[in-house]
Amino acid sequence: MADHARLRNACKMNVKNVCMVALLMFVATSIAVLVAKSLRPPTPNAVTLNQRDRLIVCYFHGTAICPACKNIGDYAFEAVTAGFMPEIADGRIEWEKLNFERPENRQFAKDFGLVAPCVVLVEMRGGVRKRWKNLSEVWELVGNKPTFIAFIQQEVRAFLDKK
Repeated sequence: MADHARLRNACKMNVKNVCMVALLMFVATSIAVLVAKSLRPPTPNAVTLNQRDRLIVCYFHGTAICPACKNIGDYAFEAVTAGFMPEIADGRIEWEKLNFERPENRQFAKDFGLVAPCVVLVEMRGGVRKRWKNLSEVWELVGNKPTFIAFIQQEVRAFLDKK
């Protein structure tokens, strides 16, 4: 009988220890996540708030996203990330995706002549928009992914070269 009681007490201790270790791991992980989030820089709306000199490749879309609109965004993202990873890594190029129909973004529709989803290149210098180009040709190229990607990469290179 005494052995049975000792065994039961040992099991209770093991369960308590396992629960305590699990709780401590949860707390430690939570603290690590909070610290990591606090160290990460904020991600402001790059088209308006960020002061670094850079080229923003922005995919403007509407609230309703048709298959062609989705492809435009996906292909443009692929073109930029596949062709300009060093420039993205050092901050010279940024990718942005904005709904131009949202109230806070409607000014961009006027500024960039948007009538439909599109890709726009925006050069920022000292927090000021220096020049931009609406790549409305993406609508003609969306049916041919390789040509679309080559077009975006060519336009981004040309924009970077004309500083």
